[in-house]
Order: sequence, then structure tokens, then C-alpha cells
Amino acid sequence: MPLFSEVNNSLSGKQTMFRRLSTITLSILLSLTLFSLPANAFVATDYQKLLITNACVNCDLSGADLSGRDLYGSALNGANLSKANLSNALLNDAKLEGANLTEANLSGAILMGITLSDANLTGANLSNADLYNALMSKAKLLNANLTGADLTQAILSDAYLSNALGKNAKLKGAILSRANLSSADFSNSYMRNTKLSGAILKGTKFSGTDLFNSLMPDGTTYNGDVTKFGAAQ
Repeated sequence: MPLFSEVNNSLSGKQTMFRRLSTITLSILLSLTLFSLPANAFVATDYQKLLITNACVNCDLSGADLSGRDLYGSALNGANLSKANLSNALLNDAKLEGANLTEANLSGAILMGITLSDANLTGANLSNADLYNALMSKAKLLNANLTGADLTQAILSDAYLSNALGKNAKLKGAILSRANLSSADFSNSYMRNTKLSGAILKGTKFSGTDLFNSLMPDGTTYNGDVTKFGAAQ
């Protein structure tokens, strides 16, 4: 019996030690997993909610891959989509008022009639995106890539487009009243009938741009010269 008792105590001690080691190992693995997650990782439940309900107001979808997704009419007001991949996504009539889209990839996306008022699109890639009739009042588009984008009849009043790259873009009939376009490049763009009343054009490039019948910052109609507004032509 004493021998059996000693063996039993020895086994019990080993089991206790094993449990402790297992707990420590599990804690280390969990810590390593948490530290390895990207800082802008989206919330999985928010991602699923969007795909199921087509709505996720104030959600965290930062860094999410939504490329090519059909998000027509989706409700994403106030959502965090920073660094998200929305390339070639369908977002017609979607609501993203006040959304965070800093450094998001929206290249080739269909965004006709989208609401992006007060949205932050700093550093976002909107190259070749279709933003026809988009509502983008007070949107932040600093350093954004708008190369080849279609902004026909888009409303960008009071928007910030400093240092934006908008070569070969279409802005016919777009409203850019009081917008800040300082140091932006809209070379070779189609900007007929564009409203630029009160806009800041210091250092803006319009080389090869068609500004026929556009309303200039001082309320006059374009007469072939933008240099008096500090722009380059």
C-alpha cells in the first residue's frame, strides 16, 4: 500500500505540473496570436453583419477585403473602412456619410449616387472609379488618387482635395464650390460646366484640361486663363 500511495502521489504531482505547463503554454500562444494580429484588423462579427444584412453603421471593417462585392445600397454611415479593399466593388447608392476610408482601395469601384459627405478619404485610391452624381460635400480627399475617375455631376462643395491626383478625370457639371484644390493635379481632365466658385486653386494643375463654360472662383466664366487664381495651365 505505501508503494501504491507513493506512485499515486507521484502521478498526481506530474498531472498538476502538466496542467500548469499547459496553462502557461496556452497563455503564451494566445499572447503571440494577439500580438500578431494587424493593428487595423476588422471585427469579424461586423464583417458577417454587413454580408448578411447589407448594413453595418459605425462598424469596424478596417483592412477588410470586400473587393468585387455587391454592396448596392448598403448602409455604412460612420463605418471604419480604413485600408479596406473595395476595388471593383458595387456600391451604387450606398450610404457612407462620415465613414473613415483613409488609404482604402476603391479603384474601379462603381459608386454612382453614393453618399460620402464628411467622409475621410485621405490617401484613398479612387482611380477609374465611377462616382457619377456622388454626394461628397465636405469629404476629405487629401492625397487621394482620382486618376481616370468619373465624377460627372458629383457634388464636392467644401471638399478638401489638396494634393489630390486627378489626371484624366471626368468632372463635367461637378460642383466644387468652396473646395480646396491647392496643389492638386487635374491635368488633361474633362471639366466643362464645373462650378468652382469660391474654390482655392493655388498651385492646382490644369494643363490640357477642358474648362469650357466653367464657373471660376471669382464668379466669372472661364476665359482661358486660370493663372490669376494661382493655378497652373
